[in-house]
Amino acid sequence: MNLAALDPKLLSLLDAVLDETHLARAAARVGLPLAAAAAALERCRQLFADPLLEDGGQAMQLTATAQALREPLRQVLAARTAQAATEAALPRQVRIAMPDYPAQMLAQPLYEELSASAPHLEIVFQPWLNQADAASALETGTCDVAIGSVARTHGNLRSREVLQERCVVVMRHDHPAAHQLTLQRWLTYPHLVVSSLDELNRAVDTQLAAHGQTRRVAMVVPQFLMVPPLLHNSDLIAMMPMHCVPAATAAHPVALACLRPPLPLPGLPLHLLRHRRSDGDDAVEQVAQALERLIKSRVAGR
Repeated sequence: MNLAALDPKLLSLLDAVLDETHLARAAARVGLPLAAAAAALERCRQLFADPLLEDGGQAMQLTATAQALREPLRQVLAARTAQAATEAALPRQVRIAMPDYPAQMLAQPLYEELSASAPHLEIVFQPWLNQADAASALETGTCDVAIGSVARTHGNLRSREVLQERCVVVMRHDHPAAHQLTLQRWLTYPHLVVSSLDELNRAVDTQLAAHGQTRRVAMVVPQFLMVPPLLHNSDLIAMMPMHCVPAATAAHPVALACLRPPLPLPGLPLHLLRHRRSDGDDAVEQVAQALERLIKSRVAGR
C-alpha cells in the first residue's frame, strides 16, 4: 500500500488512532466529529484489510498490521509537513487589478502590513483599464483580486462591497463655476473624462440624454492621477468618485473644488472581487482581507 497516495486527512486520523488506540480521543485530536472519524477508520480498515484495533481486555490495542504501519506513516506525514513548509517559504505572487487612485494610497500600507505578516508574498499591481477588463482577467486567471465599482457578477466571480462612493464634480478652486454650479453652467465648460470610469460615464450620459442634453468632452485620460494638473491649469471639469479625488500635495498644494453634481446620480459602491477558484487560497485571502481593512481605514476615513 502506497501511503503517500492516500488522502492526507485520512492519514492524519489513522496516525491519531494508532497513537491514542481510542477512536473518540483520536477524533478530538484531529478535529473530526465522532461519526466522521468512525467512517474514516472503517475506510482505513477496508484499505488495509485489517481491523487495526482489537480488544485487549481493559483497553483496545493495535493489531500487528497497525504496529507495522506506525513508522512508515510517521515518515509520510513528516515528509508532507516538510514539503508544506518548503512551499510556504517559496515566493508567491498575488495580482491585484485596481485603478491608479486609490491604489497610490494603498500600496505603501499594504506593503508594510504584508512584509511583516507574509514576507514571501509578491504583490503585483496590474494596469487598470475598466471593470469589464478586470472581470475578464479574474475569469481567465490572470488576476487574483480586483477592486471595482460594479457589483454585477456572474459565473464564478464573488463580490463584496467595501466602500460606498459619492460622485462629485471636480474643478480648480477658482473656476468660474465653482461657487454656483447649475446644469447649464456645468455644460458650458469643457469636460475631462477618466476612461476607466465606464459605469459612471454611462450613467452621466444617460441622465443628460433624459434631459435632452449632451456634454462637450474635451479630453479623455486613462488615469485618475492625470486629472489634478489638468484641472489646476484650465477650465476643464471632471466627474469623479469622491474617494478618487487626490488630496492636496506638495506638487499640487491647492485643493480642488468638489461640488454636488447638478443632476441626480446613483451611489457608486466599490467592490472587492475574487474568483471562486481562490476559495481556500490563504495567500489571496490574506491580501483581500488586508485590502478591505485598508480601504475602510485609509480611503473611507478621508
